Amino acid sequence: PKEEKIKQLDLGIKDPFKNKIYKIKGKTDNLLLQFEVRKFFKDPFFWFVMAFSLVMLAQQIYWIQTHISQFPTLTPILNYNLSADTRLLPKEYLYIFPSISIFSIIISTIITARNYNKEKMLSKLVLLCGFLACISGTIMLIHLTIS
Repeated sequence: PKEEKIKQLDLGIKDPFKNKIYKIKGKTDNLLLQFEVRKFFKDPFFWFVMAFSLVMLAQQIYWIQTHISQFPTLTPILNYNLSADTRLLPKEYLYIFPSISIFSIIISTIITARNYNKEKMLSKLVLLCGFLACISGTIMLIHLTIS
């Protein structure tokens, strides 16, 4: 038994007119999306968070650089541990606070940039969480150097 191949009719139309319209529409949508992403950079809350986060990051690095010589070789960095011997780490681990701040700034910026047009309030909440991470790192670092 031979199976017949069903041949598609070729009427000489290579690209329907509708497809040309959809291609133009797709390019227009991409241009509009890029324009909307630029709106993200005009948001005052974004610049507030970025400015203060970067200032706190610079303050953390400066604070460590100026006070690291005053720290003992083992410093109680992990204060959430109950036993005293698990709290202590070498003083070089103080650089974990600016590292966490940098990480939170970068991740919150990336997530906000991707989702700003879809979910503005969620994007602002993510920015706020990154900002709070910078604040808490700064407070913990100051608390360690003062006490």
